[in-house]
Amino acid sequence: MSGRGTVGRAVRVGLVVSGVPVLPWAGLCLLVAVVEYARGGDTAQAAADLRGLGVLLGGGALAGVLTGLVLAGVLTLVSRPVRGTAGLAWAGTLTAGVLFPAEFAVVGVASAGGYAEFALTFLLWPVMAAVAGLHAADVVGRARTRDWLWTPWPPGRLRRD
Repeated sequence: MSGRGTVGRAVRVGLVVSGVPVLPWAGLCLLVAVVEYARGGDTAQAAADLRGLGVLLGGGALAGVLTGLVLAGVLTLVSRPVRGTAGLAWAGTLTAGVLFPAEFAVVGVASAGGYAEFALTFLLWPVMAAVAGLHAADVVGRARTRDWLWTPWPPGRLRRD
């Protein structure tokens, strides 16, 4: 196991885990704002939708980075005594499951507590926790099954001439 790149890979997983639940609502906010502005209707509502879009994107990114950082720390600590990938998967799943309620706060603030938004986010909770668990072995460097986690970033580092 190599510790190089663990934080970067974990932050990528964290951004996926926290980004997917906010994307439908961010798209809806943008669509409603564009329609309101285009038809010349309630521009105050359109501005509120754009603020909601900013809260969703900014809050989702912040929650993703924090989830990734905590995931990196937990998986690094767990990877020392645990030899198999199943233990890492459970640790990643539980860690992401515990941290996922931050998404409820982001969605709740942006949607003013809408029931549909909370219901969909609640349904995505176990799915996103499982996604983090499935990527745990890649995060700590025990496997290289997901290429998108191992691509160097920024892209300029791909070749050294």
